[in-house]
Amino acid sequence: MERTLNKVLIETIFRNQLKEMKNNPERSMRNMVDMALEFSDGRFQHRFFEMTQRMLQNEHSAYYKMIADNVMSIDEERIVRFGMNVGYNGCTLGARMIREREQKEHFNIPWTIYFEMSGNHYLGKNDISSSLVEQGQELGIYTWMIRVLDGMEQVLELPRLFLESAFVLFCSPKDITESLLDDVNDIHNIMFAVEYTDGIEDACSLLRARRMFYSVFVQYHEEDLNAIVSGDILSELENLHPVFTGFIADLSCSVETQAYIYQYILDTRNAQLYRTIPWDVVCDSHYVDGIISDGACTLGFDCNVRAYSFVNMSKGKEYELSKQSLEEILRENFPKT
Repeated sequence: MERTLNKVLIETIFRNQLKEMKNNPERSMRNMVDMALEFSDGRFQHRFFEMTQRMLQNEHSAYYKMIADNVMSIDEERIVRFGMNVGYNGCTLGARMIREREQKEHFNIPWTIYFEMSGNHYLGKNDISSSLVEQGQELGIYTWMIRVLDGMEQVLELPRLFLESAFVLFCSPKDITESLLDDVNDIHNIMFAVEYTDGIEDACSLLRARRMFYSVFVQYHEEDLNAIVSGDILSELENLHPVFTGFIADLSCSVETQAYIYQYILDTRNAQLYRTIPWDVVCDSHYVDGIISDGACTLGFDCNVRAYSFVNMSKGKEYELSKQSLEEILRENFPKT
């Protein structure tokens, strides 16, 4: 009962502050962060809002313009539902569940899971995919990153089924059509992340016209290093109005290049130069997980629902959700040490 009342109170304050932001985004944003810091009781929330509070002291921050633009251009219900699912369900309630379970059972649990989905082959694996999200929620995982390989319409069944979770849908610009946006009109717990490739401008224009919550992502290779660190890509993409600009390294990239680009992302994010927030999909997710609980881990599943990890997973063995539970996979690969 107490959790329900807290959630209702936080959502009410969130909605009121969003309305205030339309008139005075700078002051309202600072007020909301100050209140969030006062009420935050978890390590991640406290550290996140402290950092945000420091950043917003910069009166010339490009993030003020980004926030004002997003509040005016994105449907309010989409901001509230996605924000509450990540912020409250994922980073407050879910984080508490994760810490309690880890302390009791002595294995690490990721705060988010990344998995590939082929919508065209989804019907044969829909029970497994649904079971993955259901098992994850029972452990405290409420944020899901899905790389949509094809068949977006079928993939949308998951956010329709699990309204308490937030889903980031990584997709191609060609997936963003008027017909698709008609289908997602009543789904508020998603954020599209559209790949930076041919057609990105048209896709973002469609999403913005329909008041959708969206970001973009860059799948980068070794030869893209200069274009990224020069700022050319962020300068181009901020004009498409994405909330975040995600970066994902191709498997061919060296560890040194990935580290260099991640440091650039951290420096650029702190400098607040662009009207979009740079985000390393792997490194930042791993970093957040390390704050939420004592041991950071990352887990993914390919389109055949076989498990893999970005970091520290046992090599040479395949794990399939059709044969093992999510808890068994985590327990075997990420024991507390």
